[in-house]
Amino acid sequence: NERPDHAGTSARIERNTQALRRPLLLLVATSVMGCFAHVTSTVEVDGRSFSSTWCGSGAPRGFAGVELVDALGRRLRLAQHLDGTAAVAYFPAGSPIGEDLPVCAAVDIRPGNGKINGTRNLDGSATFSCATERHRIVGAVQFENCH
Repeated sequence: NERPDHAGTSARIERNTQALRRPLLLLVATSVMGCFAHVTSTVEVDGRSFSSTWCGSGAPRGFAGVELVDALGRRLRLAQHLDGTAAVAYFPAGSPIGEDLPVCAAVDIRPGNGKINGTRNLDGSATFSCATERHRIVGAVQFENCH
C-alpha cells in the first residue's frame, strides 16, 4: 500500500501557481499603466499657462472630439470637421457656455488603443494661434489616452 505524496503535490502546485502569478501581475500592471491619460502642453490662454490636468473624449459629453481641463477649471474643446478643419471652443472657469473660436488651430484626433465602457480613448495633437476680442490662445498640445 503506497500512499500518495500529498506534501510534494501541494508544494509543486504552489510553485506552479506562483510562476503563473508573476507574469499575470506584470500584464495587469502594464495594462493599467497604459490607460492613464497623458497631456503635454505649451498652450497659453490670455497670457497664462494652460496645463491640462484632465482630458476626455467628447462622446460622453455629446460631441465628437476631446476636452482638456486645467487646474483652474478652464476648458478647451477640440474637434475636427468633416472637411478637416478644426473646431475649437474655450470655456472660462465655471462657465457652462463656451466661445467658438475662429478657424485658428490645426487639430489631429485619432482613435487610441483603449476602450472603456464603450468609449474609445483618443490620441492626438493641436496647435493654436487664436485671437478674438475677448481671448488669445497660442501654443501646442499633445494628448494620449483621453477617455
